[in-house]
Amino acid sequence: MAYCINTRGSQMSGSRIIESMKEAVAFSRGELPKDAYAVHIPERVDVKAIRNRMRLSQVNFAKRFGLSVYTLRNWEQGKRQPDPAARAYLKVIEKIPDIVSKVLAG
Repeated sequence: MAYCINTRGSQMSGSRIIESMKEAVAFSRGELPKDAYAVHIPERVDVKAIRNRMRLSQVNFAKRFGLSVYTLRNWEQGKRQPDPAARAYLKVIEKIPDIVSKVLAG
């Protein structure tokens, strides 16, 4: 049986890897029932790093994604932390910024 080491250092069998890939494909197609997976909202999101990767100023990032510049600055300076809904939104922005922009454009 073939094995590979995952990111946690434990072994996974080849069949488990294939099963995981099939599940990922089904998930991406929306074929899994909603209770088949859990939502993970990170405790912290590096807002400044997300914005910098997009090469946007604070003002342009805030405008593009409907955020307050004041709030964005507070997040980036560590004065405040995004709430769970904002962290989830920021992760979506991080992964698919163009789609978020299109959706928000109407």
